[in-house]
Amino acid sequence: MRAAATSTEALSASSASTASAAPPVPVPAASPDSVTAADVTAAEVLIKKVNAAGSLQTHFAVAPPRRDVDYEWLRKLFSFFGKIGKFIADVLEPIAPILPYLMYLALAVLIAFLLSPLVRAAITARVERLFQRDGLKADAPWRPTAEAAAALLSEIDALAAQGDYDEAVHLLLKRSVADLNAYRPDLVRKHYSARDIGTHPLLPEDARPAYAEITRWAEKSFFAGIKVGREGFDACRKAYVGFVSIKGIG
Repeated sequence: MRAAATSTEALSASSASTASAAPPVPVPAASPDSVTAADVTAAEVLIKKVNAAGSLQTHFAVAPPRRDVDYEWLRKLFSFFGKIGKFIADVLEPIAPILPYLMYLALAVLIAFLLSPLVRAAITARVERLFQRDGLKADAPWRPTAEAAAALLSEIDALAAQGDYDEAVHLLLKRSVADLNAYRPDLVRKHYSARDIGTHPLLPEDARPAYAEITRWAEKSFFAGIKVGREGFDACRKAYVGFVSIKGIG
């Protein structure tokens, strides 16, 4: 009962407080007559300030004048070719009735010229030169001389003794390419890479494994920056010695 009475008293107090509150004051609507001269001046100042800042486009930009391109040179060029065509037509006009037969005759002469043995031989030689790698075959097995192989092994062993294994392998590759060039001058070209030489049909088959092993280690050192080390040097030296197969070297 006491709780109910307390609730009733609180409700009564709330109603009394609402009844005694002041009514809301209406906000009068703005009318055009309420704008003063000071407001207009302030608006004009603001508009001038915005226009002076240049952040808003307030007028259209003036389009640049159209540039007239002079095509007179093109007309003169067409006129020149037209004169040449007219001159050729005037020259050929007297023989116009037999002109088709003359064209057939010229075509027959051209075909006969291309089919002549001399011309065919020249064309065949040029085509074979362009695609010579497709028809080339390696000659008999080849080895460098004993003196050259011994001198090369002595040089690379001296570099290896100094710990310069990368230079030793690089020297072995360069000297091998030089030996191949001396053996077959038509095998090595200036623009060939080591891999191009390794896949060339003129490279003797028994030289391919040793050359491929030397090239593999040289590419690691030169392109990948991987040190050859003693392991790579021994592998390249063993491959070269196994290729030359000269008694007393090793």
